[in-house]
Amino acid sequence: MTTDNSPPRTALVTGAASGIGQAITETLARAGYQVIVADIAEDRARAITHNLREQGQKAEAVLLDVTRMESVQEAVTTVTQRTGPIDILVNNAGIGMAGTVLTTTPTEWDRMLTTNVTGIYHVCRAIVPSMIERQTGVIVNMSSIAAMVGLRERAAYSASKGAVLALTRALQADLLPYHIRVNAVLPGTIASPWIDRITADMPDPEKTREQMAARQPIGRMGSPEEIAAVVAFLVSDAASFVWGAQWTADGGLTAF
Repeated sequence: MTTDNSPPRTALVTGAASGIGQAITETLARAGYQVIVADIAEDRARAITHNLREQGQKAEAVLLDVTRMESVQEAVTTVTQRTGPIDILVNNAGIGMAGTVLTTTPTEWDRMLTTNVTGIYHVCRAIVPSMIERQTGVIVNMSSIAAMVGLRERAAYSASKGAVLALTRALQADLLPYHIRVNAVLPGTIASPWIDRITADMPDPEKTREQMAARQPIGRMGSPEEIAAVVAFLVSDAASFVWGAQWTADGGLTAF
């Protein structure tokens, strides 16, 4: 959290135009950060930015496609020219799909890994050098409980989120000497637009969502705002002793 006598720190959130990313952006803006709403859905990012500014908060929108290094570099250059260096990076952009190893096509597999894992690599390559130069920074990567437990028909998704968790640890090992904290958040099932999309084609979408909610020991899905609250803690000075950690927020699913 920022203080009244210091300039607002700048936080760039990828995949910020919907779901968990939007909740993170709005939560950090309310906490006093200057937020960069980075998303491939540029119109939606601009709308969110407009709403935040209407509330007196500091926000900028930028088109960013994490799968393309050129897009990432262009976005980061644009942002730093407008706002100065990026202090906080939340790698939230990602996709999900259902499928086993046999039903997932090679194209789907590559798209999943490119978006969820290579995307983080692209954004870190563009932003981390400035953090190293300034000897400060915070990175939060969005993993999933799919990195910890076996889930049916989530082969590519689980592989990608497991890679995110491993990459988080490797990043922390490399960046600790430069005073850059790197942590991962592992959400359980969250009521989000992605859940709506994957259940829309089911014979009974409502029943499917109820079954997914029942999978959580507390009997409900989480909300994007609950995950945003975890991220807000991890990027704050209150988490100054949290380095290279995995923070699970899953309604108790991995406790049993």
